[in-house]
Amino acid sequence: MTVHDLRKSGYKVRILHFRVHDDRSLGEVFPKGGETVVQITTPDGQDLEGRAKCSNKERYNKRVGVQVAIGRALYSKCA
Repeated sequence: MTVHDLRKSGYKVRILHFRVHDDRSLGEVFPKGGETVVQITTPDGQDLEGRAKCSNKERYNKRVGVQVAIGRALYSKCA
């Protein structure tokens, strides 16, 4: 399921991306590590949240992070 699919179905979706910054070199962003948080409000008002944390050994990818976080948020609704 994509963000577009969720919004089309009446869900509210908020996406937050957090990256690791190097404070020693004027805030340069490291290519590895980071976290994506997806917050979903269902049409009936239930709040769901999913997180995808990228290892400091893996290259950060927004698209993959969003898909993983959506899956975790929706799975938490079923659990």
